[in-house]
Amino acid sequence: MPKVMLAGGGTGGHLFPAIALAEELKRRKPDVEILFVGTKRGLEPKLIPQMGYRLLFLEVRGLRRKVDVRNLLFFYYLARSLRQAKSILEIEKPDVVVGTGGYVSGPPLYCARRLKIPTIIQEQNSYPGLTTRWLAKGADKVFLAYPESKRYFKRQNNLEVVGNPVRCDFNQIDKTQAKKSMKIDQNKKVILILGGSQGSVALNQSILENLALLEGQSWLQIIWQTGERDYSRIKATLDLKNLPITAMSFIQDMGTAYAACDLVVSRAGALTLSEITLCGKPSLLIPYPHAAADHQRHNAEALVKAGAANMIFERDLPGQNLVKRMLGLAQDQKKLESMSAQSIKLGKPDSLHRIVNEILKYINRAEN
Repeated sequence: MPKVMLAGGGTGGHLFPAIALAEELKRRKPDVEILFVGTKRGLEPKLIPQMGYRLLFLEVRGLRRKVDVRNLLFFYYLARSLRQAKSILEIEKPDVVVGTGGYVSGPPLYCARRLKIPTIIQEQNSYPGLTTRWLAKGADKVFLAYPESKRYFKRQNNLEVVGNPVRCDFNQIDKTQAKKSMKIDQNKKVILILGGSQGSVALNQSILENLALLEGQSWLQIIWQTGERDYSRIKATLDLKNLPITAMSFIQDMGTAYAACDLVVSRAGALTLSEITLCGKPSLLIPYPHAAADHQRHNAEALVKAGAANMIFERDLPGQNLVKRMLGLAQDQKKLESMSAQSIKLGKPDSLHRIVNEILKYINRAEN
């Protein structure tokens, strides 16, 4: 039986591309065995087992980008995770190893290369992560989301720009059915608020401080993904008020949420923007200011330049009034339609197909 190892996780930005690849692989080659490798601290223990896939763990820690005594532990866990990855590979014998980012993808990719197992890297961000930059030279293929990422690599002949892999049915969900599924009035405008898979304290706080502006907005429904950290305090506050808001710590069916909404208010992570543009949604973006090389700002600027999004810097949130901005945008139907038309032009619906084609190429070689 052919076998593919998918290594990546920690955050949704690294895990969800791996899930999209797994689902498409199973659709196109039902007999393939999918094995995930992740950490016990990320999203993967909550999501992968319930999807029916095997999940194995590595004990790995990230390298902090500033002087920190905890970085001394990095080398201990690196050595430990390399031994664990080598053992897993020797037992499982995958036909190909695909890394989708996060430090947990590093040891399997490195050890697979040493064991002469084909390796593929999928990099989501415009500024490639440390793991990608370290291991890209020895990878058989590196799939990039942004053409500007190519300048960070010495080796160029294994690079291919395809965009980020998003589930193939993401943009095929009917809006009427999506609203019905989420129990939303068909006549209401819907704003979807996302702070990334872990939530955004700054974004959440900005909305909490201006809840009064949402009173009496009977034309509106807000779906608010708060993240687990803030969910309890936000839910407790909302329970005391009568506001058109449904708060969730995490949204599992993102395709339905995107289909139901008219506007997305979000951080500017690469995967989120790929989903937004694939679905052709207008957006109001608040880039995370501490992202490596400020890549979220660069991600957002690409959409703003194309006329697909508006942007607010986090440092400007107190003066800009996020709630007032999103309400004004949601009520401007002509603007929403214009932004939506530009958004869908930026989507890359064939990204998933192209990456899976490459994975299947290595599976077919192994079978023959």
